[in-house]
Amino acid sequence: MKFSTALSVSATALATVAIGYAFYFDYKRRNDPAFRKKLRKQSKQSVKAAKKEMKAAAQQENMMIEKAVKDVAEPGVLPTGVQEKEAFFMEQVATGEALFAQGPTYHVPAAIAFFKALKVYPAPVELVMIYQKAVPKEVFDLIMKLITRDAAVHGAGGASASKDDVDDSVPGAEAPKEVEEKPQETQEESKESKEEPKEPKEESKEPKEESKEESKEEPKEEPKEPQAEPK
Repeated sequence: MKFSTALSVSATALATVAIGYAFYFDYKRRNDPAFRKKLRKQSKQSVKAAKKEMKAAAQQENMMIEKAVKDVAEPGVLPTGVQEKEAFFMEQVATGEALFAQGPTYHVPAAIAFFKALKVYPAPVELVMIYQKAVPKEVFDLIMKLITRDAAVHGAGGASASKDDVDDSVPGAEAPKEVEEKPQETQEESKESKEEPKEPKEESKEPKEESKEESKEEPKEEPKEPQAEPK
């Protein structure tokens, strides 16, 4: 009973001190201009410190990305045999999964592991789509940064595999050309159909001209005969 009584008394004392400090802090904040100024200064310092930490983290992230892109380009880093590539791929994927499960601190190493696995995979575009569904968004964004940087550093060599896969993944890429040619044929047919009806108009003009010539010739010949009789 003595121990429980002492424990309850100490807990009550701590709660009283905490409540008293809260009231004191609120009073100073409301009524002491110097205290408010000190609080604002501390807040600005904490914001600056957070910005510095974020900037340092971004610089470290970029350095790790640059190093990873250069490392995979070194000869002998990536395997060349089929079985070696398969074993390397499984190892890197397992490493990436284990790393990003440990938290945000290991997101960059996890993305690098997934990027190395991507470099030996025969269908990179399909694997990127799998990554998009299987890994966290933060890790996937880092993977895309690695891919973009790799293409920028190594030019067409770094992006040739993905471009080939994109062309193969769209089987009907050349189909629109045939579709574009068909309207031209229909336009030519429509032009021919418009030109054909003009022929009957020319034929219709001929009978009109014949009728006019006959009508002009007949009245001229008939009045000449009666003029000869009175003489």
